[in-house]
Amino acid sequence: MKRIFSLVVILLIICGLIWVSCQKKVEEKVVKIGAILPLTGKSSLLGEMAKNGLILAAKKINEKGGINGKKIKLIIEDGQADIKISLSAFRKLVKFENVNCIITTHSSVGLTLAPIANKEKIILIVHASHPKITGNSHYVFRHSNVADQEAKIITDFISNILNGNKISIAAMNDDYGMVFKNTLEELIPSKGKNFRIVASIIYEKTETDFKTVAQKLILSNPDVVVITGLGNGVGILIRRLREFGYQGNIVITLAAVATGAFQGTGESAKGVYYVNFDIDSEDPHYKEVAKEYKEMFNADFSAAPLIFYNSLILVAEAIQKAGTSPDKIANYLENIRSFKGIGERMDIFKEHDIVPKLKVEKKQ
Repeated sequence: MKRIFSLVVILLIICGLIWVSCQKKVEEKVVKIGAILPLTGKSSLLGEMAKNGLILAAKKINEKGGINGKKIKLIIEDGQADIKISLSAFRKLVKFENVNCIITTHSSVGLTLAPIANKEKIILIVHASHPKITGNSHYVFRHSNVADQEAKIITDFISNILNGNKISIAAMNDDYGMVFKNTLEELIPSKGKNFRIVASIIYEKTETDFKTVAQKLILSNPDVVVITGLGNGVGILIRRLREFGYQGNIVITLAAVATGAFQGTGESAKGVYYVNFDIDSEDPHYKEVAKEYKEMFNADFSAAPLIFYNSLILVAEAIQKAGTSPDKIANYLENIRSFKGIGERMDIFKEHDIVPKLKVEKKQ
């Protein structure tokens, strides 16, 4: 009986070793790329578009033979745009999945993960606008607009196109909202003594009603209201402003649009101006990918999924040319300076910023 038991134990150990060996062989045939995205919560629309962009990019790369013969394996975690949850996801990807390259979004998440990624030598591609995310790390890169870029475009647009003099600001109390508000408050007075801020209101992430915020904005009698925040909240504020009779111009930020500000706003959003990526939609490669995206996800290939698509294409190029070592990937990205994405020329600046061009559009 003891002999049989010993044989069973030995067989189990052998089977275990064979399984581990097989698993290692399977893992050796893939290149793992991690992503921490807000798949649930207030930014879930952005998270879904980002995920879809990454999935399509991985599909296109794998159809062409992968990276040096190895398929890309995406491992996507739901960070919910929450610092603690995203940090836990980061730990899981690095410790248990052995991922050394992660793509994520949101300024608060990027600010939290950047110093950790730098310390642990993990490539981190952040889609967020806070200026302090980059510039201090060999391993951290940004693929997004930056706060001062967006604030300048909005300021110039109000001054040159809308001819508005009195501006009111409504900013959500988060990392990006505060730096954006502060930048606007510096830029607007520089346009001349008649170009001024008449109200600057901060609202909390938990705000859901927006009646008081809208009333304060209207009482300031602005020519233009500038709003920064996340999707649904910005949409409610737009509706409140129109309900209370405000007929002036409204300008909202790129992040607000990307997270669904116009969903459910109906006629109240008509005529609202918004910042968007300036994508070359006439690029033949863009048209080809946009068609496939539509077929796969029954949605338009907007700027949000496109930017994430291009991030993965860029990372794959770096791994193909330099290898999987984070140091080699970082060195490659620092040295190439420019990369042709789909509908986007990606210039990589010394601060590790890949800054897309922006434009202001009008909601029809």
